[in-house]
Amino acid sequence: MELEFLHPPIVHFAIALTITGVIFELLYFITRRESLKHAGFWTFIAGAFFVVLAAISGHLAEEAVEHIATGPAHEILETHEELGNILAGLLVVLAIFRIFIYLTENKKLYPLFLLGAIISALLVAYQGNIGGKLVYEYGIIPSSSAVEKVPTDEGFQYDYGDEEKHEEEEHREHE
Repeated sequence: MELEFLHPPIVHFAIALTITGVIFELLYFITRRESLKHAGFWTFIAGAFFVVLAAISGHLAEEAVEHIATGPAHEILETHEELGNILAGLLVVLAIFRIFIYLTENKKLYPLFLLGAIISALLVAYQGNIGGKLVYEYGIIPSSSAVEKVPTDEGFQYDYGDEEKHEEEEHREHE
């Protein structure tokens, strides 16, 4: 398995952990329950780690699909890549800031972190929306199979590489 094919599962962890971590952090800010403080801390840090992994795997995935991303899909792919880089940097800075606050118990800086975390969660959700648009509207997704899904005006065209594989695939569909 090549690393670019790990991008789809990695991004789901990045999205879920980052947003859940911010929700825990927000609930801690409102309730001051220690369990939420710890849950928010660890979940947010894990989310930041997965955002960085998503950016790395995203670069590899982009190289694998850039040849089929044309027109508006190419522009969206470029935006997705640029926002991924920004998010990785932002989440690393916020994670370091959160660790500092956690270790020093500096409550005065916490609202500043929380504001940045909320903004980052919104950006992560927007980034997920862009990625979903690439996959579900344009069919741009790295695939470990030999089948290439190419968008056309009438839907998607499947390029099986050679006729023998195409016949095998059609035979399996009719069984």
